[in-house]
Amino acid sequence: MLLINKTHRKEKMFKKTIKQIAFLAFSVAVFATINGQDAFAAVSFNLSPMFQNITLVPGETYVGNFKLTNNDTSDESFAYKLSIEPFYVDDNNDITLTTNGDYNQIVEWITLSATEGVIAPNETAEIRFTIDVPETTAAGGQYASIMVRSKEAETPNDGIQIREIYQSAHLIYADVAGETTRKGDIDEVSVPGFLLNGKIYGSSKIKNNGNVHSRATATLQIFPLFSNEEVFTNEEEPDTVFIMPESTRTKIVSWDDTPSVGIFHVIYKVEFEGVESKVDKMVIVCPLWLLFIILLAIFLIIFKIWSGKKREKK
Repeated sequence: MLLINKTHRKEKMFKKTIKQIAFLAFSVAVFATINGQDAFAAVSFNLSPMFQNITLVPGETYVGNFKLTNNDTSDESFAYKLSIEPFYVDDNNDITLTTNGDYNQIVEWITLSATEGVIAPNETAEIRFTIDVPETTAAGGQYASIMVRSKEAETPNDGIQIREIYQSAHLIYADVAGETTRKGDIDEVSVPGFLLNGKIYGSSKIKNNGNVHSRATATLQIFPLFSNEEVFTNEEEPDTVFIMPESTRTKIVSWDDTPSVGIFHVIYKVEFEGVESKVDKMVIVCPLWLLFIILLAIFLIIFKIWSGKKREKK
């Protein structure tokens, strides 16, 4: 009975994995049949900008827009449809298209000038929207996404109906004017002191205790151990991230070109709502094979000294 249950669980896990792989594959491309021949096609479009950070006033109307471009170089036009959905960024840094109470009321205030359209190859369309803010709206953050999806089409393939859907989102970060609360904490700021492989990085958890989104910045400076000349820094263009109200996000800044061996002086700094936290430490990068050689050498030296002293006693 136990063997049957284990086998059943393995089959379920296998089917779940296959479904996940299929979903990822069809998110970027589609398998279609054209004139009896198999072909591989992909929709290529982009939104500009990908998000807007705006201020709303209770009782007033905001008019906005963004651009949707069909990057297809063939003769294929892009048919799309639009919808308004809530979004939030959870503690795992994942954007979720789900509601989060008072912070997604804006979904009910947005009106689109059109809910669908068609764009010719290499052409750009302007997507317009209005936001009618109720007079009684409380100050604080409001968040919505304007989803752009390809219009659904079904392509038969060996009796299987494949539903072709491509999507992207234009995110709206809105700040309703009034008495907002802006405060936060920075926790678990760290830089690993020893790395067997990988990149040197700084990590922190940033908590927003306010009622409106706010931006945090993180910088990483890396110097050779006995030099003041930086080998890496992002001070001129710090990494930035929006922290949603009443949420926590993890921020990591890394040096992509970290060598496999070295000793470095590392400074990692995070700033959020007037709070600053910094780590300043030495980091050793040493691959496992080199660590083994060093430990072996130390062992041989100790063994040689011990053997010499033993001979002296004799």
